[in-house]
Amino acid sequence: MIKDRPAHLLTDPTYSVRPPLPYRVDMSPVPDLVARSIADLAGIQPVTKAMFDAAGGDLTDKPSEGEVALFRAAGTEFQLIWIIASLVPRVGNGEGYGTTPFALSLKPAEKRGEIQTATIDWIEKLDLAYDADNPPLFSRFDPFEGSYGLFGMGAPGLAEGKGHLDELGLVIGYYFLATCYDENEVLAPAIGLPEGDAWRRYAKHRRKLLFAPFKNLQPRRIWGADSPIELFLIQELARRGYHPQLQMLIMENGGTYPSFYDLWGDIEFRWSHAAVTEADLFFPDQRVAVFCDGGRYHRSGAKQKKDAAISERLRGFGISPVRIDGRTIVNDLTGAADAVEAALRSAG
Repeated sequence: MIKDRPAHLLTDPTYSVRPPLPYRVDMSPVPDLVARSIADLAGIQPVTKAMFDAAGGDLTDKPSEGEVALFRAAGTEFQLIWIIASLVPRVGNGEGYGTTPFALSLKPAEKRGEIQTATIDWIEKLDLAYDADNPPLFSRFDPFEGSYGLFGMGAPGLAEGKGHLDELGLVIGYYFLATCYDENEVLAPAIGLPEGDAWRRYAKHRRKLLFAPFKNLQPRRIWGADSPIELFLIQELARRGYHPQLQMLIMENGGTYPSFYDLWGDIEFRWSHAAVTEADLFFPDQRVAVFCDGGRYHRSGAKQKKDAAISERLRGFGISPVRIDGRTIVNDLTGAADAVEAALRSAG
């Protein structure tokens, strides 16, 4: 359950009421790399050279006869993985209530409190089409803590009524994850980073997030806001019509690349010569990077000096840094959003 919501948000009577389905999910603020990765997560994953050869080079969501024979002979087990979007409102045109993700998570399907597994014979018989008009839902889904409440399929009543939209987990897709595969055979799309050490670490982290079999029912964050204070600022900015990109890596050449969740926490990647920092919120058109600094770590003298040095380096790249203390977001959300808006206007 997301706690310590700013009073400024709670004064809006619509904030604590979830709208009924259907929801229109605008993925445009999601970086292309992340959006493509999610779009490709369907059918059997990860895609391997052996699968490609068994299918005669024609892979679809539904396994071919060759793939069925391949997995049957290997005795492969699969986990059904839900792709869950956590949402904030977004005004726009089209049918349904407008939303956009602030976090994307993965979670294995469960049965009687255990991870549900399946064989290729069961998967072969399924209709793998996703019904956007009647999506699976999680109530009380907290992407930060990984907690969740009821799960429902064909239960639109979970969506509407009292509660916060950001605690509704909307399943936007699913895939079957092989629990055993040869990592050297995985066919990965181009990630976008230049070839080198940072690229290899990035690709390894991506594979770990998307394709490591689950050992428990805890949801796995793959992209999005890192903390509730970031969410609160995102919600206030959304009310003003601003929708930043999230978790953006800034490299030593001034280039920016979307980051999969917790990549910046990887010490090996963080010390890579190619990485300068990771912005919590980023506006690519205006080149404005927002950092939501929370906790005592960012208030120490040494950290403030380091932050100042990073900010100066970003200015050299033509990026305007905005640093906001987490306490300001909770106690003066309007002022925090004003600071971001001022930077956006100044950057043109």
